Amino acid sequence: MNKVQKHLASYKFSVKGIWLAFRYESNMLFHLLAAIAVIAVNMLFAVTKTEWLITLMLIGLAWMAEIFNTAIEKLADRVTKQHDPLIGQVKDLAAGAVLIICLFAAICAVIIYVPYILK
Repeated sequence: MNKVQKHLASYKFSVKGIWLAFRYESNMLFHLLAAIAVIAVNMLFAVTKTEWLITLMLIGLAWMAEIFNTAIEKLADRVTKQHDPLIGQVKDLAAGAVLIICLFAAICAVIIYVPYILK
């Protein structure tokens, strides 16, 4: 298999990871529903191209953060099922990263959508 074929084959694993996240992680369903709502609101308000780009990037960042969080949690659980303070901190940090991007996405939503609501 040449380099290009190996590279293309690696996408199969990437897609599998995304599918696993949406199939088995309940938080990803919430993020999916939120993304659908954002897309619907964007179409309803006919937001600008820049606002579309911002909201799509925030959706991608939230999904990415949640998938990283899930990966860290699964790896930590594989290391030990027993309570370990350091692993607990690692899991909390990863969860905090998800919360940060979601809070900033909510702030951006207010900044973007309030002017449309007040028109």
